[in-house]
Amino acid sequence: MRCAVYVRVSTDKEEQKDSLKYQQELFYNYIAEKGWDIYKFYIDVESGTTAKREELQKLIEDAQNKEFDIILAKELSRLARNGELSYKIKNLCENQGIHIITLDNAINTLTGNTHMFGLYAWMYEQESQNTSNRVKETLKTRAKNGLFKGSNPPYGYEVRDGKLYIRNDETPNIVRRIFKEYLEGNGRQSIARRLYNEGVPTPAQIAGKANAGDKWHDSTIRCILTNPHYVGDLVQGRTTTVSVTSKRRKNVPKEEQFIIKNAHEPIISRETFDAVQNQLEQRRKYITAPKIHLFTNVLFCADCGTGMWFRSNRDGYICGAYARHGKKACTAHTIKEDFLKETILNDIKSLIHQIDKEQYIKKMERKSKKEIHQPVS
Repeated sequence: MRCAVYVRVSTDKEEQKDSLKYQQELFYNYIAEKGWDIYKFYIDVESGTTAKREELQKLIEDAQNKEFDIILAKELSRLARNGELSYKIKNLCENQGIHIITLDNAINTLTGNTHMFGLYAWMYEQESQNTSNRVKETLKTRAKNGLFKGSNPPYGYEVRDGKLYIRNDETPNIVRRIFKEYLEGNGRQSIARRLYNEGVPTPAQIAGKANAGDKWHDSTIRCILTNPHYVGDLVQGRTTTVSVTSKRRKNVPKEEQFIIKNAHEPIISRETFDAVQNQLEQRRKYITAPKIHLFTNVLFCADCGTGMWFRSNRDGYICGAYARHGKKACTAHTIKEDFLKETILNDIKSLIHQIDKEQYIKKMERKSKKEIHQPVS
């Protein structure tokens, strides 16, 4: 029996690392006693409520290819704390003739012990939901007490003892500059482009995120322009997750948010902030949807791989990275739409001609073979 062993912990804290080693030892002993073989260990460090776990996805892919005979897990909650995901794995295994065994003896399809599967799947999802609710209540209490509860403070601030303080670096001035330039008539995209070209660190870089990029975006500028923390108000609970099994977030009505006025030192005056909100609303009314052209979403820059954008003043397409971020991101090359049409039509004509030529040759070959095999009278 080839065994796929799935091991999962929720965080990379030291005690969780010990749990990983303990789980692996359990499986080594269990498999040795049975006289089975280890196909592979699949190890994730992530919540069990989501299916977007790299090793779990590899496990599912290998199960579809029937690379092993048994899936081993410490308990069903290690595989999934999500009822829908639990049944997806169960159905896949049944279709592929793969067994599931949990070391807590709750599930063992080899012995037919599956009648409690639905109960355990429901129970673990409810347990996750209850844990999520407790965490949310704790964060609400912190918010009511005036303590910042976000994972990262707003750009320009730092957190000390749960309170927001203005950073002693250039980031607060960048925030002031963004508000000033927007009120002067600059668009969010043009502000983002200048910041990128000047090499100003992005909020993600300041926060020290592992996947932080160096490009400022329209959406980043909008988040700063609409963030009420900059006037000194602590506003929390603006969004919440849809459910414990989904990372999608929804907006919370303002009356249900936690707002504490003048909780910390402001970077922007209320007058400036209100003026910007008014400008955002006014400009939003005049934004028109972008027109889709013939090669939209199918044409990509050969230098950087970014999608090409149509520009009517050039009668063609330019690199999207250049259009958005300027010459620091890519070059200002243009490809005319008429040239693309002509090139593609010529290629199609050439292909048709080639097909016709090949069919003509095959036809002549069949005719000659037929003449050769005809009896001589």
